[in-house]
Order: sequence, then structure tokens, then C-alpha cells
Amino acid sequence: MKYLTVVECPVAFPAENDHGLSSKDMLPRAGVTGGLESRHVRVLDNRITAVCIWTSEASAKRFFDRDWHDKAAAIWGDEYQTRFEAIDSASAA
Repeated sequence: MKYLTVVECPVAFPAENDHGLSSKDMLPRAGVTGGLESRHVRVLDNRITAVCIWTSEASAKRFFDRDWHDKAAAIWGDEYQTRFEAIDSASAA
């Protein structure tokens, strides 16, 4: 069963945080992040929405681990949201 993640966050630049990461750096990358099948990103009104489809829940949870959430809290504070849900193959197509 495939897995869906949605991340909504403000646009941040490396110089704006102690981690030196941009919002884009915090998102999984196709061809680099194991288990990521597709990623779709929209930027609107200084906010990013990234919709990702994974091969499994384990792959998604491995990327969005405690370290990721700690960095996200440091970079975006309470201005970010994540959503995780299982999807069947038909709805992922």
C-alpha cells in the first residue's frame, strides 16, 4: 500500500535559521530520497505545499523522523503542518 504525505510551511531561506536550511531543503527529493515515488510542490502567497507519494509508510516515516520534526519546529515554529495517510494504488495513480 502506498503512503501520502502533505507538508504545508512558510518559505524560509538558509540565512533565516540556525540550521542553514531552506524550506526546499526540508522536502524529500525525487531520485535522492529512498521510497519517494513522486513529489508535487506548489508555492503560493509565501507558503509551500508539498504532496509526496511513497512506496510505504516506513519510507515516509524514515524521512519525517523526530530529527526532521525538530528542525521543522526550529525553522517554521508552529507555522507548519504535516499530514500522513495510507492510500490504495488506484488513488495514487
